[in-house]
Amino acid sequence: MDKFSHFSDESYAEIIDQLLFNCYEFVRIDDKSLAENINDGKKRILLRHDVDISPNGALKLGKIEADKSVVSNFFFQLNAETYQMISHSCINICKELQSMGHLVGLHVDSALFLEEENKIKGTIDWVRDNLFPMDYAISFHRPLSVSLGKKYTSFVSTYDRDFFNLSYYASDSRGEDSFYEKLESLLVSNTRFIQLLLHPCWWENETDKRKIWERITYRKMQDLENYVISNFRAVFGEIIKNN
Repeated sequence: MDKFSHFSDESYAEIIDQLLFNCYEFVRIDDKSLAENINDGKKRILLRHDVDISPNGALKLGKIEADKSVVSNFFFQLNAETYQMISHSCINICKELQSMGHLVGLHVDSALFLEEENKIKGTIDWVRDNLFPMDYAISFHRPLSVSLGKKYTSFVSTYDRDFFNLSYYASDSRGEDSFYEKLESLLVSNTRFIQLLLHPCWWENETDKRKIWERITYRKMQDLENYVISNFRAVFGEIIKNN
């Protein structure tokens, strides 16, 4: 999987093509038959996206996947400082991803949640009642040790012991490309179940961390300007326009 530059659209498409070539079925984690059939010998890939920074990047990946007729699992964070989930633009992205067949669940930050099942379910219920029909599925942002391997009855977790084991897990955390080698080894060994975590922020065709930071701050400023113009145009309109 070295034909294209790492973290490019072409490289991402190549990853999907390689998985399809190796006869992997792309699955949603909320598929109720997944856990009971996980050891039936069939090859499956749980493609996961924790949206820590870039909803637009998530939408781009979702479109690439939909073009190849595969599904994946997106998790959005309520308290991300890098984007506003409770906004028209982000809600529309979540809805569009669901319209393609992708799962959209909650990315749970322990700094905000106590990781208690009833509280997490209550949050998903609130999103479903007020914003969009979020799926009953979660991933943890920097999970506590007690959450690893834990099963829940109200929703499914990407760290459920049926789906998470470091031996068949690969991730592009910190924007490092060592996951390519891990994924290749899993394919060579014909691993029956793989969980692959790819963060949309690293797949915006830019690997220079300084430029990624500049892009994050620019988007955040744009969001702030749009909010102020929409709500306080008479006060700040001329000031922002002249900047």
